[in-house]
Amino acid sequence: MLLTGAISSGTDIAYADIGQDDRAFIAEAIGSALSSDLDLAGVRVPWSNPDSGNSGTLTDLDTDALAQTGCLGFSTTANTIAGVQIYSGTACRDARNAVLITGLSAGPA
Repeated sequence: MLLTGAISSGTDIAYADIGQDDRAFIAEAIGSALSSDLDLAGVRVPWSNPDSGNSGTLTDLDTDALAQTGCLGFSTTANTIAGVQIYSGTACRDARNAVLITGLSAGPA
Protein backbone atom coordinates (compact mmCIF):
# COMPACT_ATOMS: atom_id res chain seq x y z
CA MET A 1 0.00 0.00 0.00
CA LEU A 2 1.35 3.40 -0.95
CA LEU A 3 0.23 6.34 1.15
CA THR A 4 0.64 9.94 0.18
CA GLY A 5 -0.35 13.09 1.97
CA ALA A 6 0.22 16.78 2.00
CA ILE A 7 3.42 17.94 3.63
CA SER A 8 2.72 20.51 6.30
CA SER A 9 4.38 23.85 5.94
CA GLY A 10 5.09 26.79 8.17
CA THR A 11 2.24 28.72 6.53
CA ASP A 12 -0.30 26.08 7.58
CA ILE A 13 -2.22 27.50 10.58
CA ALA A 14 -2.61 24.05 12.14
CA TYR A 15 1.12 23.43 11.69
CA ALA A 16 1.95 26.70 13.44
CA ASP A 17 0.10 25.50 16.57
CA ILE A 18 0.72 21.74 16.33
CA GLY A 19 4.19 21.05 14.97
CA GLN A 20 5.75 17.82 13.81
CA ASP A 21 6.74 16.73 17.34
CA ASP A 22 3.19 17.23 18.63
CA ARG A 23 1.82 15.32 15.64
CA ALA A 24 4.12 12.41 16.52
CA PHE A 25 2.61 12.28 20.04
CA ILE A 26 -0.91 12.45 18.56
CA ALA A 27 -0.06 9.59 16.19
CA GLU A 28 1.37 7.57 19.07
CA ALA A 29 -1.83 8.07 21.09
CA ILE A 30 -3.94 6.98 18.12
CA GLY A 31 -1.74 3.93 17.58
CA SER A 32 -2.06 2.95 21.24
CA ALA A 33 -5.84 3.35 21.11
CA LEU A 34 -6.04 1.20 17.96
CA SER A 35 -3.92 -1.54 19.50
CA SER A 36 -6.11 -1.64 22.63
CA ASP A 37 -8.83 -3.61 20.79
CA LEU A 38 -11.47 -1.43 22.45
CA ASP A 39 -14.52 -0.09 20.68
CA LEU A 40 -13.34 3.48 20.07
CA ALA A 41 -16.80 4.96 19.56
CA GLY A 42 -17.15 7.76 22.09
CA VAL A 43 -13.69 7.17 23.57
CA ARG A 44 -11.59 10.18 24.59
CA VAL A 45 -7.84 9.62 24.22
CA PRO A 46 -5.42 12.08 25.85
CA TRP A 47 -2.13 13.10 24.24
CA SER A 48 0.68 15.19 25.65
CA ASN A 49 4.06 16.42 24.46
CA PRO A 50 6.25 17.03 27.52
CA ASP A 51 8.84 18.87 25.40
CA SER A 52 6.48 21.54 24.00
CA GLY A 53 4.00 21.49 26.88
CA ASN A 54 1.16 21.06 24.38
CA SER A 55 -1.59 18.56 25.08
CA GLY A 56 -5.09 17.65 24.04
CA THR A 57 -7.80 15.05 23.79
CA LEU A 58 -8.59 12.93 20.74
CA THR A 59 -12.26 12.26 20.01
CA ASP A 60 -14.41 11.08 17.11
CA LEU A 61 -11.94 8.36 16.09
CA ASP A 62 -13.67 7.20 12.90
CA THR A 63 -12.27 3.73 12.29
CA ASP A 64 -14.88 2.64 9.70
CA ALA A 65 -12.49 2.94 6.72
CA LEU A 66 -9.37 1.80 8.58
CA ALA A 67 -9.39 -1.84 7.41
CA GLN A 68 -10.03 -0.84 3.80
CA THR A 69 -7.87 2.26 3.39
CA GLY A 70 -5.50 2.18 6.35
CA CYS A 71 -6.70 5.67 7.33
CA LEU A 72 -9.06 7.14 9.90
CA GLY A 73 -10.50 10.51 10.73
CA PHE A 74 -10.34 12.15 14.16
CA SER A 75 -10.86 15.36 16.09
CA THR A 76 -8.54 16.74 18.74
CA THR A 77 -8.32 19.63 21.08
CA ALA A 78 -4.93 21.27 21.41
CA ASN A 79 -3.93 23.21 24.51
CA THR A 80 -1.04 25.39 23.32
CA ILE A 81 0.50 28.72 24.21
CA ALA A 82 -1.97 30.22 21.69
CA GLY A 83 -4.93 28.84 23.69
CA VAL A 84 -7.30 25.93 23.17
CA GLN A 85 -8.27 25.07 19.60
CA ILE A 86 -10.19 22.22 17.94
CA TYR A 87 -8.71 20.44 14.92
CA SER A 88 -9.91 17.74 12.57
CA GLY A 89 -7.44 15.35 11.06
CA THR A 90 -6.61 12.20 9.19
CA ALA A 91 -4.15 9.55 10.27
CA CYS A 92 -2.93 6.66 8.12
CA ARG A 93 -0.77 3.61 8.65
CA ASP A 94 2.53 3.57 6.75
CA ALA A 95 4.31 0.57 5.22
CA ARG A 96 5.63 -0.39 8.70
CA ASN A 97 2.06 -0.22 10.10
CA ALA A 98 2.98 2.88 12.15
CA VAL A 99 0.36 5.63 12.44
CA LEU A 100 1.22 8.99 10.83
CA ILE A 101 -0.78 12.21 10.80
CA THR A 102 -1.45 12.95 7.13
CA GLY A 103 -3.76 15.92 7.52
CA LEU A 104 -4.73 18.41 10.21
CA SER A 105 -6.85 21.52 9.92
CA ALA A 106 -8.45 24.00 12.29
CA GLY A 107 -12.08 23.37 13.11
CA PRO A 108 -14.17 20.35 14.02
CA ALA A 109 -14.58 17.39 11.67
